Amino acid sequence: MCRRLALVLCALAACGGETFPVGPALPIAANVTVLAHQDDDLLFMQPDLTDLVEARAGLLNVYVTAGDGGTPVRAPDPLRPPAPGQSRAPDGIETAQYRYEGLTKAYAQAAGLASTWTCGWIEIAGHPAEHCRLDEANVSLVFLAYPDGGKEGEAPDSLLHLWDGTSSGADTISLRTTHYDQASLIATVAEVITTAQPQTIRTLEISATHGRDHSDHMLVGALTTLAAAAAGSQAALIAYRGYDIEEEPETLIDDLYDRSVNLLAHYDACATGCSTCGTACPAISPSHAIWLRRRYAVGMRRTAAGVLRGGGMCVGINTDGTPTFGPCPVKPTHWELTADGHLRTLEGRCLGALLTGELVTSASCSNEPRFRFFLDDEGHFWLGVPPLAEASMDYAHLMCLGVAGGRPRASLCGKDRAPRWELSETPVSTPRVLPPLPGRAVRLADLTGDGRADLCFADAGVLRCAAGRGDGTFDPPVQLATLAIEPESLVLGDVDGDRRADACGRAPDGLRCALSSAAFGEQMWSPTFARTGPADATDRSLGAADTNGDGVAELCGLGEQGVVCVPRGLGALTQVRSRWPAPDAPMWSGDLDGDQRADWCVARPSGPACGLDRDRDLTTDGAPWSFAQSGSPDPSPASPAVGALADLDGDGRADLCTLRDRAIVCARSSGHGFGPQTVFATLPPGGPLTALWLGDLDGDGRVDACVEDGVMIICVGTVST
Repeated sequence: MCRRLALVLCALAACGGETFPVGPALPIAANVTVLAHQDDDLLFMQPDLTDLVEARAGLLNVYVTAGDGGTPVRAPDPLRPPAPGQSRAPDGIETAQYRYEGLTKAYAQAAGLASTWTCGWIEIAGHPAEHCRLDEANVSLVFLAYPDGGKEGEAPDSLLHLWDGTSSGADTISLRTTHYDQASLIATVAEVITTAQPQTIRTLEISATHGRDHSDHMLVGALTTLAAAAAGSQAALIAYRGYDIEEEPETLIDDLYDRSVNLLAHYDACATGCSTCGTACPAISPSHAIWLRRRYAVGMRRTAAGVLRGGGMCVGINTDGTPTFGPCPVKPTHWELTADGHLRTLEGRCLGALLTGELVTSASCSNEPRFRFFLDDEGHFWLGVPPLAEASMDYAHLMCLGVAGGRPRASLCGKDRAPRWELSETPVSTPRVLPPLPGRAVRLADLTGDGRADLCFADAGVLRCAAGRGDGTFDPPVQLATLAIEPESLVLGDVDGDRRADACGRAPDGLRCALSSAAFGEQMWSPTFARTGPADATDRSLGAADTNGDGVAELCGLGEQGVVCVPRGLGALTQVRSRWPAPDAPMWSGDLDGDQRADWCVARPSGPACGLDRDRDLTTDGAPWSFAQSGSPDPSPASPAVGALADLDGDGRADLCTLRDRAIVCARSSGHGFGPQTVFATLPPGGPLTALWLGDLDGDGRVDACVEDGVMIICVGTVST
């Protein structure tokens, strides 16, 4: 039997005498989620949060508002006393508490546990807040109880009016009231982040560029961004879209949707009275079902480097240190976005913003929020300083990098006034040093052992590599080993556990490898995929991915059985990961969600569909992963030769890159879907691009990219000095 929430505990302890139960201290949590309402996480962030609960990964949710504060639909609880000194109607508190209780039931369902919560009051940055903790599941729920602002922010003390200056703050709707202004609300969420030390922060819509959404959703997204800056957090930041997703294609297949419905139905039973609290409602509302079928999120890149371009112009620095914006010079300023959010030059000067919107550079590069930048997947550069209050803040709640009067400036941004930027290295072109092989027959990895990626291929039974020089150019290819495989089946990856790349591929008698641990001597790996004849879809799907978390890659591919991974051995033992994809679909394997297990994606006309290892007990079918805007999903790579999975920014999740016109575009994984395709690099004019290869060209631990057009090899990602 679960313990009642703090309000009921307070009644049993005679809280009318100002005695309140003490809650558990805030824990360290790998995942912090900041939300507006008590069902936002259940509607817009699934199946992500359920996966975290099932994995006991550590989850701390902060609910900023108390809900709409309206009249409760359930009969008043006789154990719940009026709030001493409470300025708002007790009905609002009653309604909020029903929502809080519904959340405890929903998360107990997610954890598969009895609802044994410990609830009470804690102080955060000098403000009282309710904290409920389910220790066995490593889950915490924190309720700040700021008043709901209404869908359009129309309430007098809404978050929108707090931002635009028409409200100086508001009292909370709770037994222990407190007053928040903008600064103290930011400081409170920042203290949660500082205490929890998360690896990932999730919140709601930040950019307000996707269409209609609840005002509180967008303001909480802005609040979370500012709090992360104030806390100096280096956590990955992911923002989930809200109401506007109803126009996008569905992304949750039935198995994942049904699990999520169960949680929401348990919440609704307590919050709306549609069933006895602790049971599930027989159905959820039609609008909730529409949202729950869809999951769309935009992430923030933790690192990036190169020339900062917007509209074909470049951001630079004058000799006096002031930033400039104009035609790109022969040697443009090189900028680096660091993991702590600094946007700095090679000389160590950091860009910062004054409250007036003026941008300055400083050699101090302090951790003040005015020197903090967030680059989202759509190319917006958000700032960590709160905007000055102004009347026209509808759909514009954060400062971003913009241009005014021919100079870069910090501007209030959102909706249709949010400039997009490209931060990428200058491409380096070199004549093609490879024989006329199909693009999929060439792979990029370090086989020479110097830490710099090489272009390698197997042709006429010989493995050759063009050694990378570290600057985006390559030496002529030399023979490295004998390897009699189909050229387009070549795979480079560490399959023997020595932390160096090996070369493998399909031969008539199965999979063969040239292992670095054996001086690249050719060995039989497995009879799986044995076949004679030219390359087929199975050959082109082969990749190296770790299926069991031991740090050693297995060989995976898409065959007649489905997605198959092959451990080393002479037997025919295979691991069928999924029977769902069509055997001729282009496929890529990699770790999409950071759990060190092999996942996979296939190309479909409607965009990539992917399957996660963590979901295999629930379903092995692929789910749509493509980001969509206004009903149009981002397309799949056209073929295995022009698509690749790799972790672009070190967050542990593989991202899907491809070619679009004369650009390399990448869709970053946020764990259960890709964000929007963002430009990784724009390439110089030339012929049609026929191949894309990803690897670390200069040994700095970051992914670089090369393409070819039949005449030239063009690489981007290395620092141009």
